[in-house]
Amino acid sequence: MASSVESSQYLASKASALASTSPVPPSQAQAAQIPLQSFELPNFPPEAFTAGLASLILTSDIKLDEYSELLTKAFAIPELPPSIKNLTLELFALGYPPGFLTTLGKRLPDLKALTLYSQLLAGTTVASREDALTFLRFQTDIQELHLLDVFGSAGFFTDLSKALSPSLKFLEVNYTYRHSDPQFLATIPSADIPSLISKELVALTMGISSPDVTDDADDREGTEVGVKPISGKDARIAAEKLLEGEGLVMCDITMFELDRWEVETILDGLGKLKVFSCTVRLEKGWEEVFEIFGREERGIEVLEVVGVPGEEMVERLKGEVESVTKEMIDGLCLKCVGLKTVKISILRTRVEQWVKEGTLWEKKI
Repeated sequence: MASSVESSQYLASKASALASTSPVPPSQAQAAQIPLQSFELPNFPPEAFTAGLASLILTSDIKLDEYSELLTKAFAIPELPPSIKNLTLELFALGYPPGFLTTLGKRLPDLKALTLYSQLLAGTTVASREDALTFLRFQTDIQELHLLDVFGSAGFFTDLSKALSPSLKFLEVNYTYRHSDPQFLATIPSADIPSLISKELVALTMGISSPDVTDDADDREGTEVGVKPISGKDARIAAEKLLEGEGLVMCDITMFELDRWEVETILDGLGKLKVFSCTVRLEKGWEEVFEIFGREERGIEVLEVVGVPGEEMVERLKGEVESVTKEMIDGLCLKCVGLKTVKISILRTRVEQWVKEGTLWEKKI
């Protein structure tokens, strides 16, 4: 284990303020990011225990050919500043040694926000799976959870839902679409993900994002656009389960392709919604979707609709650019009187955004 002086120097080089990219002394840092080449965390300097350090980011820098062996070796987690309330764990592709997460949780028992990014959270063994569930089971104060490109075996997310605290108010589950993998949608545990929805939630995001665009012609992920949503049985389950989220004010359910009648049922059942994003099948055009939103008075202020074109819509798109008109927006506002922003797209391509400026609507994209 590194000495106190070495640890201070190490963390001083990694600590950074949330609002700045400039290095700051450990005594002033509000956040620390530590790249790990093993599962041994360095000792924190004494200043970190009095500085009010709020956020900790642990990033895996473990070589893939060493990863499996490190999962079988002893790990080390020293005492951590109790002021840490926000934890991010990223790029732990093969998970963690059994017991690592539980021990980490004991060091940080009062987390308010947890972000897990690009990883196999439950690992590959029964022991690592139980470790992940135990870690979350004892985080009773978590209010905000982000699961970004987090994968797991069948049933894991259902078990995860049972481990989450009723204190959870904000939940995000998101995946980055991979055009290079024709079976990508099958890797998403879409049958289990809806089990995470609960009546205590205030904000929910379940989505699939487009990969970042690049200029590299050989990078298929960066040059192909658009996404495909989850459809079929799992989408039906999600639509039904969503009705249990009676406290939702913000809801993004674009991961799943819904029918128009399902969207209407959701709108009728979730009366507190202010921000709503959904993916809907389009048979003829945007009018048929907007008609649903305009049937009853709604409190929605921000609306996004991702369209999935049916055969007739596909033919229309070949001949012209199908877009939303100002007349459609005005008609929508007769019932959604508080509406301020409308965004539409075809599978996250052909994006249009309308914004209300004063009393007038303007097309921004």
